[in-house]
Amino acid sequence: MDSVSVRYATALFELACEKQCADKWQEQMSFVKSVFANNKDYLAFFSHYRITKEEKRGVLLSVFKDRIDRDLLNFLQLLLDKRRISNVIGIASAFNTLCNEAKGVSEGIVYSVSELSAEHKKEIEESVGKKLGMKLELVNKLDPTLISGIRVVVGDNVIDGSIKYRLDSLKSELLKESR
Repeated sequence: MDSVSVRYATALFELACEKQCADKWQEQMSFVKSVFANNKDYLAFFSHYRITKEEKRGVLLSVFKDRIDRDLLNFLQLLLDKRRISNVIGIASAFNTLCNEAKGVSEGIVYSVSELSAEHKKEIEESVGKKLGMKLELVNKLDPTLISGIRVVVGDNVIDGSIKYRLDSLKSELLKESR
């Protein structure tokens, strides 16, 4: 993450703590992140130099006005005014990390061939978290090379239960024995 995103996220996190609404804002910033991540045209629109600030502000208000707190909406408008709206996804990610650290939750990635259901992801978070001795929040990323199964990465810990890993292990064992 770049330092600009971390600085803005830190300032937002400190304000959230001061107002005692970090959990609420964490959910809302997750929503903001998903809107921008799922609609790549938004970043292009908000970064375009020919579109006036008033037009950009109008679109920002129409998308988020009734869905996020007034303070968060003001924060997004500040990003727009400072020409930092292109950093909103990084800021949201850094803010989420800060909120999770404050709650003692570690972040990680669960790789799978297909999208995991919320229940299945929750089960994986609980079982891997129990094994590693920590609370986890996992993000599901798709990796078709796994063939089947999952791979979980949390910091330096990798738990690989994929068919690809098993086949690679079997291959290396067979090659080792044939020498």
